[in-house]
Amino acid sequence: MPDDANCIKEILSKYPFIHPVVEFIRHNENITYKVTEKGSEDAYLLRIHKPITKNMQGVQNRREAIQSELEYLLAWSSCSELPVQIPVPNLNGDVVSSVVLEGEEVYCSVLKWICGETMSRSDFASEEMASTLGERVAQLHQFSRSFKPSSGFIRPEYEIAWINNMLTKLRSGENMGVILSGEFQIIEKAFPPIIDRMKSWSKSIETWGFIHADIHYSNFIRTSRGISFIDFGLSGFGYYAMDVAMSALFIKSELRDDLLSGYTNVIAGNIDIAQLEDLMFLNICEYYAFLVSRREKHLWIREHMPSLIELCRSLLQGTPVFYRMNQVGLAN
Repeated sequence: MPDDANCIKEILSKYPFIHPVVEFIRHNENITYKVTEKGSEDAYLLRIHKPITKNMQGVQNRREAIQSELEYLLAWSSCSELPVQIPVPNLNGDVVSSVVLEGEEVYCSVLKWICGETMSRSDFASEEMASTLGERVAQLHQFSRSFKPSSGFIRPEYEIAWINNMLTKLRSGENMGVILSGEFQIIEKAFPPIIDRMKSWSKSIETWGFIHADIHYSNFIRTSRGISFIDFGLSGFGYYAMDVAMSALFIKSELRDDLLSGYTNVIAGNIDIAQLEDLMFLNICEYYAFLVSRREKHLWIREHMPSLIELCRSLLQGTPVFYRMNQVGLAN
């Protein structure tokens, strides 16, 4: 969180706010604030696109990539029956602004605030809600199939280069001693078979396109009109199955079939469970790779590493794990 109140004041001066009241939310892939116009119900989300750790820095932090994310949100807002985080232009009519923060230029954007309640894991603990989640993810993908990005559209791609970068981050954990050498060797062995399988996956309009890429219960808002997505900061191009896999990770094992049924109620077709297992594993590893750079999380990594190692061994042995995986590895 920036210490310099003048920095925030400078950013806000670029937008048509009159009497803004600012409330810090969090610092993760972005620094985020809620901005409310004093004396009104108008609220906005201010994002400073500076991740909490350098290993989260990526294509998504470039100006053209932020513009591309906002282009998608604007297009989706014109089709969605549910609230969407609509971008707010600055006084110059641009949807992306810049500011010097800690000696470097960083980019900022403002979105309209979606009024509602941030959801929790317990909100998705019924068959009905698991099915609804599947439907919402499918509706997003249904729009992505028809979305035609502009020529300068740039977002992250979740393919083999992403996997290799993730493995590099995990290797740095071995170098720091937070992941033991023997553990890293087991993790490393699990990656090549998945990469080989990924090379054989179909890449068509039905399977590949713009995805949210950060599906998590806290990235849903319960509104008066239904459940809406928020936080497209990591969105990009990938297999649609990746969003389904991420959804499955925070849904109880016994509700995962309901999730898949909800999805196929909107987009008909067979779902490859083995592909979901691979993508669930990759998303679990991505979380560990993120935490490696945060020393205050190293004890957490050590506590949960046995679950990840058990998952690696099961995948290498070809053991079905779709109904046993959780967000840290293999359920006990």
